[in-house]
Amino acid sequence: MTAARSPAPVCHLPPRANAIRSCLKRKDEEDQTMTYDFKGKNAVVTGASRGIGRAIAKTLAEGGARLALVARSVEALEELAKELPGEPVVIHADLGSSDGWKPTAEAIMEQLGPVDILVNNAGVSVHEPAGRVTEEGLDNTLNVNVRNLILLTDALTDSLKSRKGNVVNISSVSASTGSIGQIAYSASKGAVNSMTRNMSIDLGRAGVRVNAVAPGVIDDGMWTTAFESGRVDREKTMAGMAKVIPLEGRWGSAQNIADAVAFLASDKADYITGQVLRVDGGILA
Repeated sequence: MTAARSPAPVCHLPPRANAIRSCLKRKDEEDQTMTYDFKGKNAVVTGASRGIGRAIAKTLAEGGARLALVARSVEALEELAKELPGEPVVIHADLGSSDGWKPTAEAIMEQLGPVDILVNNAGVSVHEPAGRVTEEGLDNTLNVNVRNLILLTDALTDSLKSRKGNVVNISSVSASTGSIGQIAYSASKGAVNSMTRNMSIDLGRAGVRVNAVAPGVIDDGMWTTAFESGRVDREKTMAGMAKVIPLEGRWGSAQNIADAVAFLASDKADYITGQVLRVDGGILA
């Protein structure tokens, strides 16, 4: 005799108000739960050693993806790899070099295999206002944020096509608004947005999706670097920036960005391509 299947849970509302609230709260929590299944997927995360990249890598790995962790800091990557399931691959890469994409692409294909998910997270920022822009600062910013991003993606295109994979680029709200000293950085992120839209059209017929996530003010990554350097006062900066963030005046987290990336990389977003998803607490609303 086959065991009877348990019926779906029903939320019966008792008369007491606190019990009603409790019941509705449980239902809301169930409705808001979103899980991602990346089992059998190979994922690449550049700039994975810290901050947003690290959070993205952990989130994809928790969903079952096998990862290639890419960054300059091998030591940091190896420490991260120990924390992740699925035997991730560690790939040392200097994406500040104009040809850094070449050995990186080769290592990915040799050590990881066909790519299902490519997250272009590696990025740098230099503070150089008008009249003080240097060739070194501009070249390094464009090499990491634009040149290597485009060429690495292009080198992995055949692999992505074979798996009907997807690409998620990390952009920035700086692509859409001005800021003192951010000429090179903002221009580079504008290029990332344009690349996202154009490559989504080129690869769409092959079933490859290309999207971007544009973080706002995130309490991690580049801001952490600025705080740690002593160039920027953490408390004053956080208080000042909070005034321009509509959503409770709070800074975002690396996990906020990782969750957005996981959504776009998942089958739940299988009809979304060519889009730039702003995760900014309403700064550009």
